[in-house]
Amino acid sequence: MFAIDKDGWVSHTKVTKKDRPKLAHGPMAPVKAIVLHRTGTTSASSVLNAWATKPEGTHFLIGEDGSIYQCASLKQQCWHVGKLYARCRTTSSCTEEDAKAIDAILHQKGTNWGQKFRMVTRHELEKDYPDRFPHNHDALGIEIVGALSTQSEIYELPNEAQQQSLFWLVDQLVAAFELTLSDIYAHGKIAHKDPKQSEGASALKAYRIYKEAG
Repeated sequence: MFAIDKDGWVSHTKVTKKDRPKLAHGPMAPVKAIVLHRTGTTSASSVLNAWATKPEGTHFLIGEDGSIYQCASLKQQCWHVGKLYARCRTTSSCTEEDAKAIDAILHQKGTNWGQKFRMVTRHELEKDYPDRFPHNHDALGIEIVGALSTQSEIYELPNEAQQQSLFWLVDQLVAAFELTLSDIYAHGKIAHKDPKQSEGASALKAYRIYKEAG
């Protein structure tokens, strides 16, 4: 039976605890979403080693063989979502006031694109979810081992073992936190990450197909 203990750790034979204290950055707000990531590597061991000292990472890691590791408490924020896109711009739904505010940031002189994107993120975080995309304080993160093709600049598809583990894990978290399919996101679609916005996209597509198949 899937259970989450009082300290935010999953109790289940399918999940191996690999606590990486450097990933914990303060208490989580109520969980509103799940963000799917890709590691850009070919092995879980390299990620687990890196997370021993790096401050950025996710709550869960799915290895190349489908193994599931929990690396941070679900009660702790992880730094896994970076500079957000303005959600209303991606859906062409900005109010006139909001559109003007975002345009003013993006056309501000004397700032580079990185600074502009950080200012847009701060602007977005003044909104409540789901009027904005989820961020570190209200979203759980799942990394799936997988490399980015140097030719296509698109992340490889999760393999069958990874997909089965992902489907099971997301189903459990959706039930535990009373989420819906619309609360699951690909990192590349919500934050500035890879040029073709592919990070997590194939994993999310596979999960949606799985749910639609029933």
